[in-house]
Amino acid sequence: MPPHISLIIPAHNEENYIRPTLHSIKNQAYQDFEVIVVANGCTDKTEEIIEKRENGKVKLLTLPVANVSRARNFGASKAEGELLLFLDADTQLAPDALQKMNEQFTSEHAVATTTVKPDEQKLSFSAAMAFKSFRLRNGLYKGCSGALLCRRADFDAVNGYDPELIMLEHRKLILKLLEKGKYCCVDAPSITSMRRLKSWGVGRVTLFWIQQWLNDKFGKLPGNEYEKVR
Repeated sequence: MPPHISLIIPAHNEENYIRPTLHSIKNQAYQDFEVIVVANGCTDKTEEIIEKRENGKVKLLTLPVANVSRARNFGASKAEGELLLFLDADTQLAPDALQKMNEQFTSEHAVATTTVKPDEQKLSFSAAMAFKSFRLRNGLYKGCSGALLCRRADFDAVNGYDPELIMLEHRKLILKLLEKGKYCCVDAPSITSMRRLKSWGVGRVTLFWIQQWLNDKFGKLPGNEYEKVR
């Protein structure tokens, strides 16, 4: 039988982060899943690391060019699960995350994310992620924690991710999926990397995302200038 949940992980030069992400998935209480990692444009050891972990649950796909939205769409096209969970390569799942998704993502919902915690316990990081979780949990901003859940049928119906976007691509997909049903924030934290906050600082990151939010709110598509942090 096909798995109930297909986890799709786009990975571009994620050799420093993909191991703990895959480890967190392996240790899930709920085990009816498959994992599809789409290595796109990698020039490091990402593919080698994933190849060593390929088995009945974990599959490696490759694309020659780095494009996160195209990678997610490609992974979804190969998925067998009824539910699709798009997970960032630097984001780990709490041990009961898949179980809670299966319980809390009901027929009235079309899209869901999770609460979020930092991978380093620093006051500024914890405060930033607590604020983000508050917004997601209360629906003040229907966004993504680094994990985005939807039904494959709905994903296909809205034509998936916009392949031209590498910023706010989750937000654009969420808005399309909201035409199919409600938004849900699952009460199980994703643990995400603080590498951008460490590299840029909290102030710069905050200003950057305020700018992207304003662009989104007033109908201006964000530009594709997005500095990669590895």
